[in-house]
Amino acid sequence: MKATSVATFLIAALLLAPAAPAFAQATQAAQSSGVKDMLGKMWARLRAATPRSQASSGNVTVTAGLRGAEATESDLKPYYRGEREQAAERAALDKAQALADGGSYAEAAKAFDAFVQENPKSPLAANALFGGALARAAMGDIARAKAGFADFIKREPQHPLAKDAEQALAALK
Repeated sequence: MKATSVATFLIAALLLAPAAPAFAQATQAAQSSGVKDMLGKMWARLRAATPRSQASSGNVTVTAGLRGAEATESDLKPYYRGEREQAAERAALDKAQALADGGSYAEAAKAFDAFVQENPKSPLAANALFGGALARAAMGDIARAKAGFADFIKREPQHPLAKDAEQALAALK
């Protein structure tokens, strides 16, 4: 009687043993897919949190009295100090985002880091810090991604992306 139950147990163990690694792989793939989905949503939130420049419409018609006169936008809109610098910052951040959108995460991470180094006081520096951590997570550099998200939360606890950074930290553990 004991021999039959031991034999039954061994047969069951042998039959279930190949299923255990397959189950573990399926579970890991599902978790990996969930993290990829979460990262994709975070890229979209980063894009939404980055302010865009207003597009120039070319010639604008201005009405003065009874007659209209055409003028260019530069005639109508005075130059404000720092405006051109902000446009350059936005362009640099857009370039880094485009690299990430194209799947070049290593170059995107470098571009985000360069932005933070060159523009530490910029209002867009927080977005670049978040983007750098997100690019590292996307390329699988988990340790540096976690450090980047932690730094982002430390520097910008009230930023609209702070909750996303906390969520990313929890998912990367």
